[in-house]
Amino acid sequence: MLGKKIYKTSMLNVFRLIIIAIVIFFFNGFYLETFTYENFQAVGKFRILDVLKYHYTYPLEFISFFCLIIIPALYYGVIRGVRFYEKGFLFNRGLPFMNKKILYSEVATYKLLHPELAITIHTKAGEVFVLADNHMQRVIAILDQHNIQGDLARDDYVRLITNYRKFIIIIVSFTVFIFVAKKLVQLFY
Repeated sequence: MLGKKIYKTSMLNVFRLIIIAIVIFFFNGFYLETFTYENFQAVGKFRILDVLKYHYTYPLEFISFFCLIIIPALYYGVIRGVRFYEKGFLFNRGLPFMNKKILYSEVATYKLLHPELAITIHTKAGEVFVLADNHMQRVIAILDQHNIQGDLARDDYVRLITNYRKFIIIIVSFTVFIFVAKKLVQLFY
């Protein structure tokens, strides 16, 4: 075991806003599309309570919306993060079963990418882990307590910005993919 939990990183606030915008975008489509259903038009009066009653009666759309949009948004926006313990940290690779335990004795160095938001952690095995957090000073303090040498220079900052842009492009691409997949399912359903 890694010991007692010390700290858990959180998603950057900018990315949380992006996730909230994506959820609002898909919820708006989900809500307005309900008005076009024949079963809804027969009984609905185009109020919020009518939409809730309709999805209570026909829950397939709501279940798919909840599983494809709400659950991933909650996981990536709130639950996911790197957890630091007394003897090491648990790096979250995106899905719960892909987490990796790294002991502090396996860490070689860390390097500051952004003065307040991101660092890379280099292991003795050659692995590199990128951490982004709203309070990076706390992570640096934990690493310093375990006598891990760090580089606080900002020369990799430009590469980090391009990685953020790639990340945003991936999020937008995933959103478009989900939107197209949802439309195709409706077309064949």
